[in-house]
Amino acid sequence: MTTIREQPGLVEAPDATTSDGPEGAGATEPGPAATPTPDPAPDSAPDPARRWLRGTLIAVSALVAVALVVSTGLFAYVRYRYGQVRKVFLPGLVHHGRDPAGARSEKGMTILLVGNNTRAGLDPREARQFGTADEVGGARSDVTMLLHLDPAKGASLLSVPRDLFVPMPPRSRAGAVGKIDAALNDGPEQLVEALSNDLGIPIDHYVSINFDGFQHVVDSLGGVDMSFPTPLRDSFSGLRINRTGCTHLGGAAALSVVRARHLQYLGPSGRWVDDPQSDLGRIRRNHQFLTVFAKTMKARGITNPLRANAVLGNLVHQVTIDSGLGAGTMAKLLRRYRNLNPDTVPQLTLPVTLVPQANYRYGGGSYGSVVFPSQPADAQVIATFLGVTPPQAPPAPVSVIDRSATGAGRQVSEGLAAAGFPVTGVTRSAVVAHPSETVIRYHAGDLPAAERLLASLSGAAVMYADPQTQKGALVLDLGSVVTVASPSPAPSSSPSAASTPARTGTAASNGASRTVSPTVPTPGGQPITASVTPPQSFDPRGC
Repeated sequence: MTTIREQPGLVEAPDATTSDGPEGAGATEPGPAATPTPDPAPDSAPDPARRWLRGTLIAVSALVAVALVVSTGLFAYVRYRYGQVRKVFLPGLVHHGRDPAGARSEKGMTILLVGNNTRAGLDPREARQFGTADEVGGARSDVTMLLHLDPAKGASLLSVPRDLFVPMPPRSRAGAVGKIDAALNDGPEQLVEALSNDLGIPIDHYVSINFDGFQHVVDSLGGVDMSFPTPLRDSFSGLRINRTGCTHLGGAAALSVVRARHLQYLGPSGRWVDDPQSDLGRIRRNHQFLTVFAKTMKARGITNPLRANAVLGNLVHQVTIDSGLGAGTMAKLLRRYRNLNPDTVPQLTLPVTLVPQANYRYGGGSYGSVVFPSQPADAQVIATFLGVTPPQAPPAPVSVIDRSATGAGRQVSEGLAAAGFPVTGVTRSAVVAHPSETVIRYHAGDLPAAERLLASLSGAAVMYADPQTQKGALVLDLGSVVTVASPSPAPSSSPSAASTPARTGTAASNGASRTVSPTVPTPGGQPITASVTPPQSFDPRGC
């Protein structure tokens, strides 16, 4: 990028034309006797108005020329950098790769942001720290965030816990079920499908960065500053903060902060204390880091051409985007949202409940520590995040497969019938896990109908686009942690209000409605996590 500056000593030359000679511009023929008029002095100045106009035209012309050169150069620079970014075609995105002009950006869009923990491509030093691709195979979404951009309301962020237990898309090598972070092991398309089909979140674009890329981008920005109220450590991520107060973090140290989910802090007694929230605690700290990073980027990166070039130069070689996210779309988004205040962007986390078992087993497989979704809190938070109203589709026919181990299928089916759903049958089937989620199986084109049924449930329930399900009909694979929910008011637009789940569930027995539980059912009575969590006393924050 070239900065054009005014050069000293370049001033407009004086007018060289004079009128003091017979062949000059001011010569006149002699006439009859007339009072002679004295010639003007040779050094008198031209008309001030003409001089001002001429100077203004020269200045405007110069500015137009500079603007043309800069805009042409900037466009060429953006195209050049864009050409260096790795791109993948993802047909599961809303735009299906056919939106290079960014038409949907006029209405708002949702971008999936992934922190990819693949070890492929790490340099030897990083491979010694994190493990090689042979030692830690595949790829998982260590961080899964969704950024929603709305021209009228600005931006909002939603984090999805990596241990969320969900049905996997068809053809997944991870199996029929698993933690949502494992979907990336089959490629970004599978992760997009899992988020879109299981949670009902339409995704327009995809952006992914790995360990190496994250460190290089932070380093090229000159690092970030965070304040640590107490010493912290995490032997798994390599985090080691021995001094309190404002600390400058380079790329490697920043990565150890955002990856720390086995965090320990030095308590008042002088002993190391575990953060009990593990991955949820990491999400909370990542939100803090993202705010600091965005403010640092705004203050140091974008406004400094040399540093911006260094940041982009590192970023383009480390990031992967979908092929539909064109250079024009990115330029439009930067222009529209460049004045966003990172401190005011809502940062939400999908509410979940922890399964008490240290090693959850499902269908003979072991999955370690997992978390379950929780309705209606999840649906309310997603609606708030996307700025949409609750589903209005009419009730679709439902067949119930009872895997609850308690024979709850009859009660639930009667409750659904009382809520207006045509129940086509109830069958008992083998119990594959306990506790277990309820899964709404639907044809790919019937998502609104599935969302309508989901809105009628309370507890651990999720959706699944099943190609074996008949179009126009739903299958309720009933688990052990669910009831039919009583009608509740529409979700508030406030994130904190959206995080409060409905507190009453109902089912029907012999045609009569009755209260089942004063609380939303959860595995082992575990509390439902909030969608907005302030930093804890030991969490780092901006300086």
